[in-house]
Amino acid sequence: MIKVSKDKEIRNRLLAIDILRELKNSYTYRELSEIFGIQETLICRYVNGNTVPSDVQSMEIISKVKNKEFLLKFFRNKIKVLEDGYIDSSQLLLYPNLLKLLLELYLTKVLQQDAVDKIFSIATNGVPFATIASLILDKPLLIAKKHKDSINLEYYEESLKETDSVVNNIYLRKDLIRKNDRILIVDDVIKSGKTISSSIKLLQKAGARVVGILVLVGNLDNIKYLKDENIQVIFNI
Repeated sequence: MIKVSKDKEIRNRLLAIDILRELKNSYTYRELSEIFGIQETLICRYVNGNTVPSDVQSMEIISKVKNKEFLLKFFRNKIKVLEDGYIDSSQLLLYPNLLKLLLELYLTKVLQQDAVDKIFSIATNGVPFATIASLILDKPLLIAKKHKDSINLEYYEESLKETDSVVNNIYLRKDLIRKNDRILIVDDVIKSGKTISSSIKLLQKAGARVVGILVLVGNLDNIKYLKDENIQVIFNI
């Protein structure tokens, strides 16, 4: 029992250092000092690995960062909407520890940990976010693709209308999913909802049930292809 407590203490202290290092990419030492109430020189020593914060100070650092308003403000500035309408969320992946804290907050809103069996995403952009969710919930990750990896494998397939003139298929290996699996869909961006709608149909063909949908960025007012699904969009833009 003592060993477990000590392990957790060490993990928290290392996490606090990783958080400070990630924040240092966006804030000066002075700004970090104002945020955490810690001397600039001491923060510098933490970031550079010259010393490690105490257990108490580590928990204070984690507590101040693990705040919905702080994380939303921090990451909102990292999301870019380009002139052609493309939503670029790739910069969020430069801050894995902070992103994990943000996803933890929202995963609890979408579902309880024991209510999901597998995490699902479509290759490619949503996969890193789905991977983090998979690690948080300690659940297997399913990845649907727009091609078959082998003719020797069996797949469920569903059509995906990319544009008015382009229709592709998405494929999910049959040996990776079971009937009645409870699925959480995780994706990076949602626009009209066509991709997620096709994903739901694909999963239904496998006899699985979608219990929640978590998306990083989107506009709920523009979603046309989803109605009663349990969907949580973190950044509604």
